[in-house]
Amino acid sequence: MTQGQSRFVPYEMKRSLIRVYSYRNKEIRGTLQNPYFEEEPYFDNLTQLLIRMEGLLDALDFPQRSMEGRAFDQPEQRVATGAPRPAPEALGEQKPLATFQLSVLFRQNASWQGRLTWLERAEEARFRSVLELVGLLDSALAAWE
Repeated sequence: MTQGQSRFVPYEMKRSLIRVYSYRNKEIRGTLQNPYFEEEPYFDNLTQLLIRMEGLLDALDFPQRSMEGRAFDQPEQRVATGAPRPAPEALGEQKPLATFQLSVLFRQNASWQGRLTWLERAEEARFRSVLELVGLLDSALAAWE
């Protein structure tokens, strides 16, 4: 697909659910749900969550990047990270601490802009960068730390 071309992305794929099962010492653990994934990938930390989300956005090509990503090594030299791990079976019985709906509306200036909705409280906040997104997650989850 060339720059300027767009393709249809179903509405339900434009939103992802982040289910948080643990938040200790600022380490977030949970699952990421999106109809694009066959299973809910599990993440052990913030880096895994962000990389999985960026991979999803790249696969959907929505929203499109405004600039190319940067890396110290060449893409063909990178070690494959493998398929996302499914959630441990024990999580199936556990109730999440919090569930967030994440909508990334733009990817500009090598960051994300969008909305984060804390579903249990029906509170929505907008963010202008990934750093602001991290701050919103931290402020919501601080009670469980």
